[in-house]
Amino acid sequence: MEEFEELFYREPYRKTFDAEVITCEKGKGGWHVVLDDTAFYPEGGGQPGDRGRLNDIPVTDTQRIDGQVVHLCEKAIAPGTAVHGELDWQWRFENMQSHTGEHIVSGLIHKKFGYENVGFHMGDVIQIDFDGEMTWPDVMQIEREANAAIYRNVDVRCWFPDAAELQDLPYRSKKELNGRVRLVTIDGVDQCACCGTQVKRTGEIGMIKLLSLSAHRGGVRIDMLAGARALAYTEGIYRENEAVSHLLSAPMTSTAAAVKKLLNHADEMEMQVHHWMAVSLENQAERIADGEKLVLLFEKGMDRNTMRHFATQLLDEKHCGTVGMFNLEDNGSYSYMLLSGSVALRGCAKELNAKLNGRGGGKDNMIQGSFKADRETIEKVIRQMWDAQ
Repeated sequence: MEEFEELFYREPYRKTFDAEVITCEKGKGGWHVVLDDTAFYPEGGGQPGDRGRLNDIPVTDTQRIDGQVVHLCEKAIAPGTAVHGELDWQWRFENMQSHTGEHIVSGLIHKKFGYENVGFHMGDVIQIDFDGEMTWPDVMQIEREANAAIYRNVDVRCWFPDAAELQDLPYRSKKELNGRVRLVTIDGVDQCACCGTQVKRTGEIGMIKLLSLSAHRGGVRIDMLAGARALAYTEGIYRENEAVSHLLSAPMTSTAAAVKKLLNHADEMEMQVHHWMAVSLENQAERIADGEKLVLLFEKGMDRNTMRHFATQLLDEKHCGTVGMFNLEDNGSYSYMLLSGSVALRGCAKELNAKLNGRGGGKDNMIQGSFKADRETIEKVIRQMWDAQ
């Protein structure tokens, strides 16, 4: 049962402290060091464990194991050793911002929709699962209300009501609680049982950004960021949009319209390319004699449908024996499609792949794949194989 007596609860803003090593044992993830007191928060309630240093030894994680706060260290520290602990404060504070930000969002959704937070994880982003459905406009409204709660800079109160008080208090909790209960209260926003570290006032979070909404186990999952991590994300988005703006010579507020215009132009150009490619193939087809035993056509910009269409046309209208279509790819290789009404192609695929550094296969009447060889080599190998038949 959580007693909430550790230094990270008594003074959650402590960045350094002094303590004594009680035990040190080799374990999973490093040396497991237990102190007589600690400012390092152990992973729990969806919040990652703290990192930092004990003397000059890195602490890579902090876990609660068998009721004890265990510091995962890269080196052993002998019991009885006096240590000076220093937290990776950026890591801790950003986790505090994220955790309190999650409380704000979960509290607002609970108030507005009555949904429960049924899953919470803090990683590269914060993931929160709710047991009801929402729309993206709903999420955007919650984001506006969450940031309004930040602007109001209200107190974040971590406290321990007695048993009588607790009976009359409405609060969120994922499980039945026994013993001492720690509540996190954000006036007008949320009240929730929680064991994590929190900021003192909502203004310390700075901003909240909700990133995505997806269906999840009959409810929804929301990805979000808060605090410094939300700012870093928006700075990255700004830089990307700024780069696009310069590339397209468009205002940063109009990059989507400029990209749409560019894509429309690209579509038009692609249509023209396909048109002239078709004209080229038609001209080549007209020069092919009826009943040609083997026809090999090389182009750039053909897709699979185009290759199949012209190969089938030559088989049906020109009565060719075998037709090979070869498209030059950007990396210099050739994608291919061979169709035949006279040769069992599946038996040829293995030999072709071996001689032309290729991959692919298919049926007796059609094989397809790619060759890492030049045009001259492809033509030479295939013609030699067909001449030998």
